Amino acid sequence: MTANNIVDWTPDFFLANEAKCRLVLSETANRLSVPSLNSLPLHSFKDKQLARFRGMIQDTYNPEYYLDRFQIRNVATNETTTCRGRYRDTLDSLPGETVIVDSKENVNAERQTCFVISVPGVNSWAKEKCTVRENAPQVSTNTATKRSLESEEMECVEFSSKKHTQTTPSSGNGEPRLLSREHAMNFPLPNDDGKACIVKIYDETSFKLNQIIDIVGFISLDPALSVAHDPDKLMDDIEFQSHNPPVSLIPRLHAIDVKDVSMEEVPQTIQGDLTFPVTTRSDLKLVLSQILFGDVLAAEYVICHLISSIYLRRDFLSLGAFPLNITNLPLDKCKTFPEDFYGILSLLLPKSHLIGMTLDELNNLNLQPKKDYDCNRLTSGVLQLSDNTHLVLDETKLTDGQVSANGRKNYEAFSTLINSQTVTYDFKYYTMDFPADIPVLILSESKSMIPCYRQIVLEKNSNSENIYSETLEAVRHYLRDETRIYNIRNWLRVSRRRDIAIETENSIGDVIQKDFVEMRQLDKSTSAEDLHSLMVLARLISMSHGMDKLTVDYWHEAVRMEKERKRRLQR
Repeated sequence: MTANNIVDWTPDFFLANEAKCRLVLSETANRLSVPSLNSLPLHSFKDKQLARFRGMIQDTYNPEYYLDRFQIRNVATNETTTCRGRYRDTLDSLPGETVIVDSKENVNAERQTCFVISVPGVNSWAKEKCTVRENAPQVSTNTATKRSLESEEMECVEFSSKKHTQTTPSSGNGEPRLLSREHAMNFPLPNDDGKACIVKIYDETSFKLNQIIDIVGFISLDPALSVAHDPDKLMDDIEFQSHNPPVSLIPRLHAIDVKDVSMEEVPQTIQGDLTFPVTTRSDLKLVLSQILFGDVLAAEYVICHLISSIYLRRDFLSLGAFPLNITNLPLDKCKTFPEDFYGILSLLLPKSHLIGMTLDELNNLNLQPKKDYDCNRLTSGVLQLSDNTHLVLDETKLTDGQVSANGRKNYEAFSTLINSQTVTYDFKYYTMDFPADIPVLILSESKSMIPCYRQIVLEKNSNSENIYSETLEAVRHYLRDETRIYNIRNWLRVSRRRDIAIETENSIGDVIQKDFVEMRQLDKSTSAEDLHSLMVLARLISMSHGMDKLTVDYWHEAVRMEKERKRRLQR
């Protein structure tokens, strides 16, 4: 075996040739050649095989203690051998060998452990695809004697005796209750083909919740990992089951390399270069204006919304956020508009999610992640999403009725997200606000019930409602051109990143100050928030036109757009 045969690496080979292996893995092509858990079924992997997984950190667990080095004694010859316990969950020994638990040569170490799930909200076109290999290896286990590394820990683990309600009922013959798949996977959003892994990290790099990481490591599929050492005591324990799910459902992945890919909106396998025709922005504007009943101004605001992201946090302000509320929708003739519009957006955006805001949904959704002390884990909520996941709220189905206590909490959660770009996590005894970067678009007939500063009232072209079905089909056909939609997706990706490089022209400060003074003179209610909103809009307009700085021309364009938007509100 050589270091270039990356798919044949084993934990022992990697440890013996670590420098060469890391050099090989640093090449993008080699990294992408590692079989991916995202696109291949679990049964196509074998125990201790090198695998790759891209996902979001949903929860972090307490560190694990394991034996990095341990000694084995041959019972027949009494010879001792030093082995490595890194990148594996069990201490492997052959028949006739035994682990010397109290050897002075044993070395204890610590590894980080986190629960990683498929990135929530990823649209089908942005998922990494791979053809299942023929003659794929089946899950296999070593017939050698194995002892769990965690069973050799120096510290005892206390398990909760409380029961959780999300279990399958006992069969009545003394068999333990089992957690449901939904509970074990802990996805914030429904995901029928989603995957999850318990990832074990051996370096001291720090990671945070909701961060997207790309992991290459050795997969652990030993069924013994989900079997308690004392079944009578532990198999009916909810915490034990939550942290030791079946490997056939949630495998373990021992990381040899972890990359932060939060800035990569789609996997490298489907990314393109950074060039696209100058007509790409016009193509996107045409698509949006047509689906928005010919409203060019609304299309411009949606473009700015689609490329918005937080570029600076200061005090309670999240600079760069651009929530948008589109109103005056012609639902009498176009009842499916919210779903149709979202369908178009999902063809362009890598990550998005539509929430139909019925009264029942408002009252019953679990938006905030919550700490479950019975299971000793973080239970996900709908708003536990990675950065740049676009959220579309459809308020058109909201009816009159009683809002429950949970509904009021959800209302506050949406308000907090929209206005401060934070999500409140509930730790029962206290709460904690986590920063977010989740663009929110609200579709409603009149002004949204959720406070949203930027409302755009649709102005429909005459007869556009009558030909809505034909227009929708024409837009879908227009986007079936693979080159065109490929360019639009890349344009959005590049434009969204451009904000970090934008600088302000030296002369524009005086222009902005002069214009703001004139606005104040014309309307005494003009506030600092209005100025901030204008600055963000001008910045986004400049970005959308490929500029690397805020220009006077695009500042004036922002002022014109805002005047027209406010004029519509007064009707």
